[in-house]
Amino acid sequence: MRIVVTGASGFVGSHVSASLATRHDVLGLSFRTSGSFPFPCEVADLTNDEPLTRILRSWKPDAIVHSAAMSRVLECERDPGRAHDVNVAATARLARAARQLHAKLLFLSSDQVYSGEKGAYRESDPASPVGCYGRTKWEAEQLVLNGAARHLVLRSNSVVGQGIGWGESFTMRVVNAAKQGHPVRLFFDQYRSPIHIRSLVQVIEIACQSNASGLLNVGGPNRLSRLETGCMALRAAGLSSDQVEPISYLSHPGASAMTRDTSYDISRLRQVMPDVSFRSLEDELAVDFAADF
Repeated sequence: MRIVVTGASGFVGSHVSASLATRHDVLGLSFRTSGSFPFPCEVADLTNDEPLTRILRSWKPDAIVHSAAMSRVLECERDPGRAHDVNVAATARLARAARQLHAKLLFLSSDQVYSGEKGAYRESDPASPVGCYGRTKWEAEQLVLNGAARHLVLRSNSVVGQGIGWGESFTMRVVNAAKQGHPVRLFFDQYRSPIHIRSLVQVIEIACQSNASGLLNVGGPNRLSRLETGCMALRAAGLSSDQVEPISYLSHPGASAMTRDTSYDISRLRQVMPDVSFRSLEDELAVDFAADF
C-alpha cells in the first residue's frame, strides 16, 4: 500500500511511519523538519492548502493516517484559534483530499472527547468534551465522518512506550524526569486505558488494509491511574519510585480543562480487530527498557 502519515516527527507518527515503511510505501509529513528519518518525509504545513494538495496528488496514497495535532490540553486552552486551525481546519483539508483521491482517511482522535465523569466509555456514549482540545478533536471527527468517503476515526487513549528519536510519551517524560533527579508528581485520581505504541501501530496497519469504518475506541485493556502507569514505567526502567509524589489532578491550576476518568471498554475493538495483541503493559514496558541493561 501507499500510505501518507501526518505528524511524522511526533511520538505516534514516527512509530507508525517507521513500522509501516518496512512493509508499505510510506511518506511522512512533518511540520518542522524532514530530519533524518528512516522513511521518506517531506515538510508540510497542514494549515496551508496548496502545498498539501500538491504533495498528496503527487503521492496518490491508498490511505492517509492523520496523527498530527496540537495535543497539549493546556496549550490548546491558551491558544484556541491555533488549536482550531491545526486540529479542525487541517483535518477538513485532509478529508477533502482523501475524498478526491479515493483514499481511506484514518483520523487519530482522542479520549478527551468524553467528559471523564464515568469511565469505561464505549463508542455509543455521547461525546461531551470539557476543554478546547477535546472540542476541536470532536469537531474534526464530524468532518471525517461526514466528509471522507472512506474513513475510520480512532479515538486513541493514553499512548505509552519508548520513543524512537522523535516525540515523547507520558511514560518517557516520567522516566526522563526521574533520571534527571527532578520531582515526579503523578495524579492518583486521573484514570486512562493506556495502550502501548506497538499495539496502536498494529491497529493502524489493520485499519489501513481493512474495510473497518466509522468510530473505534482504541485503548489498552486495563484502567490505570496516572500514578500506577508512571510507577510501572519507573520499575521497568530500573528506577526507584521514592521521588514520586502522588497528587490530585484537582490541585492543578488547569484542572477545569482536564478529565478524571476516560478509561475505555474496548469490546468493539476486540471484535473488529481480534488479531491485535495486548500483552500486559508491564511486559511491554520491560521490553522497551531491556536494551538499557
